[in-house]
Amino acid sequence: MAEERKMGDVGTKLLFENHRVKIWELCLEPGQSSDWHHHTMDYVTVGLTESRMRREFADGASDETIGDVGRHRYAEKHQPHVVTNIGGSVHRNILIEIKE
Repeated sequence: MAEERKMGDVGTKLLFENHRVKIWELCLEPGQSSDWHHHTMDYVTVGLTESRMRREFADGASDETIGDVGRHRYAEKHQPHVVTNIGGSVHRNILIEIKE
């Protein structure tokens, strides 16, 4: 059976919420990781800084992503994971969860 993890927020600061969207900022210093979290809604991210990130998923898979200022990405809800800033500068993005 998979290890039980305490899930945290999908971002580091909640910026706005209404009945249609929830908007977060994610800010991580070099070497810092997010909480383990679970995207239960589809979402869009927009990069605010250039960065290198590693994602580790609950099933043991991992990958690396490169973020650029203004780069946007749509993602469907998916399995729990944690992200770690593996670059040399602060990572910041905006994450917009789409409520159904």
